[in-house]
Amino acid sequence: MDALRHELRAAYASLDATVTQYLVSEGFGDAIVNHFSQCFSANVRTGKLHRGLATLYIGKQLAKNEVSEEQSKQLSVLAWLVEMLGAHYLILDDIMDDSTTRRGEPCWYRQPQIGLMAINDACILKSTIFFLLKTFFRQHPAYTNMVDLFVDNGLHTELGQLCDLAAAREPDIANFTMEQYWAIVKDKSSYSISGPVTLALEYWQLATPKNLRQTRDFSVALGEYFQVNDDYVDVFGDYAVTGKHGTDIQDNKCTWFIIEALSRANDAQRQRLLEAYGKKDASRVDEVKQVFAELGLQQAFRAYEEQQRAKIEGIIAAVDESEGLKRDVFRALFDGFRKGRQF
Repeated sequence: MDALRHELRAAYASLDATVTQYLVSEGFGDAIVNHFSQCFSANVRTGKLHRGLATLYIGKQLAKNEVSEEQSKQLSVLAWLVEMLGAHYLILDDIMDDSTTRRGEPCWYRQPQIGLMAINDACILKSTIFFLLKTFFRQHPAYTNMVDLFVDNGLHTELGQLCDLAAAREPDIANFTMEQYWAIVKDKSSYSISGPVTLALEYWQLATPKNLRQTRDFSVALGEYFQVNDDYVDVFGDYAVTGKHGTDIQDNKCTWFIIEALSRANDAQRQRLLEAYGKKDASRVDEVKQVFAELGLQQAFRAYEEQQRAKIEGIIAAVDESEGLKRDVFRALFDGFRKGRQF
């Protein structure tokens, strides 16, 4: 993984220089060029690069022959584009959630002299994806498919976010359902998992209906696993480890934990949840966490985790490799997540 990380970081300078050259050629001054470079560095380059590393790793794994230097560079570019799409959504997500920190630092919109200009910065990052796709892949036989992939993944992620935000406006959390939750997860999380695999399949022109179906099935299962884990970290995570304060309870989010709690609570516990959930006051947040503890939700989460893990293992074992997809790709994604290298 260290060699892949080095290879990925080595390609960053080329992308930054490409965009800088374009901005200068279009007549933008130093202030704009420097602002973009700062935004690019703070939100893309300094991330954990989980999805980018996954894209590069999968791209190399799916190659039928030895990967050339030029192909390695192209796969690194695609990896950075995946990171850029993720950064776009993280900037906006922090604003919508009124978050304070990201990776232990103030969120981009809370940086000095940034504020709500961060919304436009996020939009520029997303637009730059398509500029770089055109610059580096216009002659690639799968160019239009790769463009479509970023468009479709973006749309589904945004629809998932819309469902998440709309659910948070529900005045009566008793109306939350597990069916509603899984529908949100399918769009909000699974597409960010399938993206690196599908992109690599498109690059090598292995995106057959069978390979895409297998990728989708795996991604939905891992997306569910990922999101429930994310819900767990939001409630029970250690800030010293995560670098982020959880806000799901205060924000009235439709999560696995609140739905599970409502299904298990007695009348008194249910009333406490109805009165405290979605409130900003720290004492109300603590009250919700206390009910979660009384209901043994950490133990329930561990049971769910084991069940979903077995389901994902079954999907991996059943992968049909006859059309170029490799089960080792799914294995690496799953193992990477379990070891803390979430993609």
